[in-house]
Amino acid sequence: MQNQATEISGKESRMLEKHGDLQLWLLGTDQIPEFNRYILTVYNQAFSDGEAAVPAADIESQSELYFHRARVCGVRHESGRLIGTWGLVVKDLEDPVDPEFQLPTQSYYDLRTESILEIMEAPEVRFLFNGWRTAVDKDALEELRLDRNRSIFIFDLLMRGLTLDFKGLPEQYLGIADMEKLVYKYHRRVGIPWKILGDPIHFWGRDRYPCGFRFGEYIEYMRTHHPERYEFLNAPIQS
Repeated sequence: MQNQATEISGKESRMLEKHGDLQLWLLGTDQIPEFNRYILTVYNQAFSDGEAAVPAADIESQSELYFHRARVCGVRHESGRLIGTWGLVVKDLEDPVDPEFQLPTQSYYDLRTESILEIMEAPEVRFLFNGWRTAVDKDALEELRLDRNRSIFIFDLLMRGLTLDFKGLPEQYLGIADMEKLVYKYHRRVGIPWKILGDPIHFWGRDRYPCGFRFGEYIEYMRTHHPERYEFLNAPIQS
């Protein structure tokens, strides 16, 4: 399946580019078992607090629902170890085939598309994309002796892999996701201008808020405040 917004992952994984000891991959459905194990491990590190663990069924069922509709990127260390993931599930608001399809965050929080566009003051948007399964394995960074500051580079590398294939104008894209306040503040600190869209839902031991950001605003922010990162995010893929 492919829409007019971006290329989805497909069946087979492939390496997009390499930066020193880090590799950017487009993860295909052939990697779902490894992907599920990785997400379960990292999310339990982040959310369990030594109490009730994140159920494996929560991760596996969502992969069955959304992976085949997503563009999922991963960063691997040259040893082969997966150390970061980030996916986007994209919805074309002009799609005549499946106009009722809801993104994960829309389903969780009962968010109508019209309400999102109104709150975000973005009537020009054609594509909604849902940030999905964002996870950086901090334990792996330590074990591989990777400076924790490189987590921002891994973050940018994943964003680069996810958005370079976007078709159309940046103003036509709007991102949504659900996240806890700590993650919300971190993302804003590294340049993504999230805005909270509604009340939180408590699960996995945290209050998680529905959030949105205008992709065009993010591009302009990076161009103005982080020109070196902006150039990296928009440079052609090094095949």
